[in-house]
Amino acid sequence: MIIKNVHIFDGNPITNTSDIRIENDRIAAIAATIMPYETEEVIDGKGMIALPGMADAHRHVWQAAFKACAADLMLMDYLNQTVGGIGAQITPEELYCLNFYGYLRAAANGITTIFDWSHIMNSPEHADAALQAATDAGINVLFFHASTAIDRTPWWYNSELPHDKDIERLVKNYGNQSPYVKIGMGIRGPEFATMQVNEQDIKLAKQLNIPVSMHIGSSILGKIHKPVMQLYEKGLLHANMNMVHCNTLSDTEFELMRDAGCLVSMTPEAEMQMGLGNPASKQVAKCTGLKWSAGIDIDTASTDSLIFQQRLLLQHYRSELNNELIEKMEFPMAMPYKANDFFFESQRYTHEFAGMNTCEEILVGKNASLSLLKWDELQCTSFVQNPAFYYLKETNIDTVIANGKVLLREGKWLNRDMVQLEAAIAEIVKKVR
Repeated sequence: MIIKNVHIFDGNPITNTSDIRIENDRIAAIAATIMPYETEEVIDGKGMIALPGMADAHRHVWQAAFKACAADLMLMDYLNQTVGGIGAQITPEELYCLNFYGYLRAAANGITTIFDWSHIMNSPEHADAALQAATDAGINVLFFHASTAIDRTPWWYNSELPHDKDIERLVKNYGNQSPYVKIGMGIRGPEFATMQVNEQDIKLAKQLNIPVSMHIGSSILGKIHKPVMQLYEKGLLHANMNMVHCNTLSDTEFELMRDAGCLVSMTPEAEMQMGLGNPASKQVAKCTGLKWSAGIDIDTASTDSLIFQQRLLLQHYRSELNNELIEKMEFPMAMPYKANDFFFESQRYTHEFAGMNTCEEILVGKNASLSLLKWDELQCTSFVQNPAFYYLKETNIDTVIANGKVLLREGKWLNRDMVQLEAAIAEIVKKVR
């Protein structure tokens, strides 16, 4: 496959076009002109920008169909009404539809790699259905098997219950089934389970050689439990660990995560709404060398635009640093973080942690996952010389390619019956609402 005459978004002024050759699931060549083979598929990228496939570092994918049902909910109400209320009613067959729909909606918004923190593992059949949806969707999924949505109390309130042992079956059966779907363990962490349970869970994940993800530094719980300190004192911090939110952690805890090589994921919109605390952008930036990332979190309350989440996080960081100067009666003069530097850096460590050869840039030898966006309305503007990422709109996506395969072409899904899927989704939403 060749994409011809396309502008590659790399953060620099948009000038020349390029041709991109894709072979199997890799980018084989990038040049000013590439002659196609006799039978090679050619996509005309004229008038479009090639945007690297974006990576969402934290999402509860099953919630994609329940938009806005948590728009005015705080954290505990969301957990009880959305996760425990809706999640407890979902059958395995319905979960397949919900997850498949959620993955495709992510792809339609330019996201081709996603960390799916699945806290609706109500049975082994639910886990099988969710993983099958991940495989069928065609994008890159790091699937964090988490807890059940049924009777959540014993699992989330100083829980003494270890992680469901079904994770061992899943790793055995699905661990090598697809190069684009990997399994991880979504554990409760020190704020929601005892340290004995956390120690058991983390040791099991190490034995299975899978990554661990946990919600941490959530509102006052982070201040009460000092969770990273507890993990450090037990010798449990390691580089294959994804720490989500981190709003109320101390500077020392950020340093400990950096030294251990952990990945921090921030989801600014959900954090700001639900009382988790201010996004940790300033603490992350201050902790030089810390690996960090951004995610959407919950479609039930947050927009499904990762570009919006990145812009929100960037502007929050800029505002915090500017306000520090104002408090000192100094006039802010220097821009704290350039927009496109932020965009690429917010993606880099997500791709690295996923371990699927995906990349924050379109580069030869890397996984062929990208989207083509029409940019007619921007071509006559100074965006050409100053292409700040947040002027790109997901609604202008024309084509999506994931792992070398075209999923969406000219705004239409290939080999996917969206009419049937959306009808099934409507019935599920009607049932639980």
